[in-house]
Amino acid sequence: MIQVKLRDLRSQDKAAVMAMIRDPRVMRFLGPRRALTEDEAKSWFETALDNPSRFAIAESDTDEFIGFCGVKEIEGVLDFGYFIRSEFWGNGIATRASELAVERLSTEIDLAATQVFIADENAASKRVAQKLGWKVTHSGSKDGEHGRYYRINM
Repeated sequence: MIQVKLRDLRSQDKAAVMAMIRDPRVMRFLGPRRALTEDEAKSWFETALDNPSRFAIAESDTDEFIGFCGVKEIEGVLDFGYFIRSEFWGNGIATRASELAVERLSTEIDLAATQVFIADENAASKRVAQKLGWKVTHSGSKDGEHGRYYRINM
């Protein structure tokens, strides 16, 4: 099993981040729901580096960048989410990174007021929420997709 840690984003993560946000499989349920262009990805990375929000997920031993996890304010709402390089999918990383992020954030923000939206078609993220014991609060839609909103349980 891959061991992970949370850390700040670093400039040396650029190539891995760029590849991740240009991957249509990763971006399927994120942002514009499509892979970013080269220019969009560069701009996205620079913004994330200058104005960090979510934690970077890294492999514990090698420090290799794996993805992002945590809370970002979107249109005035605290939104919990994660996204992981596709080559790392299926290793329990989203679950472990979410546990670490919730533990760290629990002393800084009101997790009960934090939004977690998972699209109905996002089976992997629904499994993560189930493993973490997060409860569905209501159904709804976000960015044109139907899904469910969850409450983070500690």
